[in-house]
Amino acid sequence: MSTNNSSSKEMILSEKSTQIQSMFDKISKRYDFLNRLLSAGQDTRWRNKMISSFPKIHTKKGVLYDIACGTGDVLLNAKSKRKDYATFVGFDISEGMLTQAKLRAQAKYSDVQFVQASAEKIPAANHSADCVTISFGLRNVDNREQALREFHRILKTGGTLFVLEFFQSENTLIAKLFDFYFKNILPKIGGFISDRAAYEYLPKSVSTMPKGDEFKKILSEIGFVEIEQTNWLAGATRLFKAVKKS
Repeated sequence: MSTNNSSSKEMILSEKSTQIQSMFDKISKRYDFLNRLLSAGQDTRWRNKMISSFPKIHTKKGVLYDIACGTGDVLLNAKSKRKDYATFVGFDISEGMLTQAKLRAQAKYSDVQFVQASAEKIPAANHSADCVTISFGLRNVDNREQALREFHRILKTGGTLFVLEFFQSENTLIAKLFDFYFKNILPKIGGFISDRAAYEYLPKSVSTMPKGDEFKKILSEIGFVEIEQTNWLAGATRLFKAVKKS
């Protein structure tokens, strides 16, 4: 096993990370339902696109780490679709989200592992993963560059990082439409079903993300190469694929 045990007692979290942890604990039971509702099911399509892009592991012993794994969407879907991967480990700071992930996995995918840990300090060995993913979680990380360095550390040489995330759209009209939706509609729906404060946080978190070219530059400076991006919704959603330099 490439991971070490971690618990919330061992995590040293910043004030922002502690607030994020509490927020996701609070909304964990409704998280999946709201994701599907608020994205009209597009979040599943985007994740599946990412999973289909994973590098092929010819030994059929691939190792996948999913950071900010939430309720386990990426891991469980990858487990069912990617037979070339044998080890699946999810990391998340929220105990509530991990509880839901374990409940989803226990019947059919009990060998999928879930570990409580922050993205900035992942309890995994150097050069231990063929593929590292993070989906709609990077914007919630306090020290993003430290997290990206951690992803680079735990990847094998030639391993692949995937970052699926909301970014600020570069199309003015689309940006205005999303801004209206995020600030006026999403919080009301989220608040009716779950926690309004959590869904008021979403547009604020998106606004803190760098532009696409800036993010690509950050990845390059950390040591990633062959950086590619796929854009949806005029760049409001982006999938970055990057390889650890050999």
